[in-house]
Amino acid sequence: VFITCQLTLRLLSIQHIQPDSTMKFPVLFPALFASSIASASAADINGYTGSDYTFVGVGHCLQAIPQWRSATLHYSHAATLPRPFTLDECAAHCQSFSSLDGQVGFDTNAGTCMCRYTDGSGPVSATTEEGITFSTDARGAIGGTDTGTSNVHFCYRRNAYGGVYDDAYTGSDFTLAGQGYCIPEGSTSHYSHNAATLPAPFTMDECAAHCLGFPNTEGLVAMEGRTGDCLCRYIDGTGPESATSEAGISHNSDASGPVAGTDGSTHAICWTYNWAFGNTASPTVGPTKSPSKTPTGSPTESASPTNVPTTSPTKSPSGSPSQGPSQGQSTSVVATAGGAAIPEDSLYYPDWSKSNGGGKTGGGQPMYMTS
Repeated sequence: VFITCQLTLRLLSIQHIQPDSTMKFPVLFPALFASSIASASAADINGYTGSDYTFVGVGHCLQAIPQWRSATLHYSHAATLPRPFTLDECAAHCQSFSSLDGQVGFDTNAGTCMCRYTDGSGPVSATTEEGITFSTDARGAIGGTDTGTSNVHFCYRRNAYGGVYDDAYTGSDFTLAGQGYCIPEGSTSHYSHNAATLPAPFTMDECAAHCLGFPNTEGLVAMEGRTGDCLCRYIDGTGPESATSEAGISHNSDASGPVAGTDGSTHAICWTYNWAFGNTASPTVGPTKSPSKTPTGSPTESASPTNVPTTSPTKSPSGSPSQGPSQGQSTSVVATAGGAAIPEDSLYYPDWSKSNGGGKTGGGQPMYMTS
């Protein structure tokens, strides 16, 4: 960033242009700084920026399931890449081979980058060791490392290889129990397993899907991964076809009850089935939907009248109003000769108690009738 800023100043001075200190630096510097941060954040702890491999640990790569082989046995490798190199360059070297099917990962030492292969495969073919320059019978996915020097010995697992190792399963239906075959409380007997096993290559997510894909999961207690296959484990008297029969079972055992642990065998890794014996997950969130229906009817009662007239009145009033308005200007009432109460200020009715009939403009007895 400092060098770039200096070059900018030199170019501006050559062109006899004064640098705009309020414009160029606030724009240029943050942009370069953000770019350097983005590049740094894409790298792992060792500086590897790719996505094909995952860091396992310091040292040479070791097998997750050594079986009868030495637990410290290193894998076969193809032609090496000599130093100097970066981890990105080492990964690119290993990705350049024509066959990657048997490639489990790569590791490095003080002098070379080594692309590691499972026994029986190589950089030319998944079924032959053509192109292998150092051969051993180490097999299966990488599980860990031996000791090494932190600044030169790095082990990386190839993600696409899959296989069986402690962190291989990423779902939520099974839980890692540990290395070895699954066993019940107080017993060393292995559980029954299905006849239709899933052969390698596979991932442990695929193994889980295989076990959950059978018609029956009642009685399923675990899954186990081995170098060559995936096993679905059942309690005695059940199987992949039925909860009341052992149809589909190839290895029958009287093992029953929940998985208590493993026997520590170096031939398998055990994951217990979380929903065995009717276990269910407790709800972790509330309802996700609002009520799906609205009221289908109107209220049955209201404060307003429930019935209104459906027709106009059929008869007119039979007489004149007996009283004037109840509000407004007050009036006095006088009795007429016939006894009817007539408002004193009425413009419409004569008042015969007066000599002129109470004649007024607009009503009563006209003045010419009394003169």
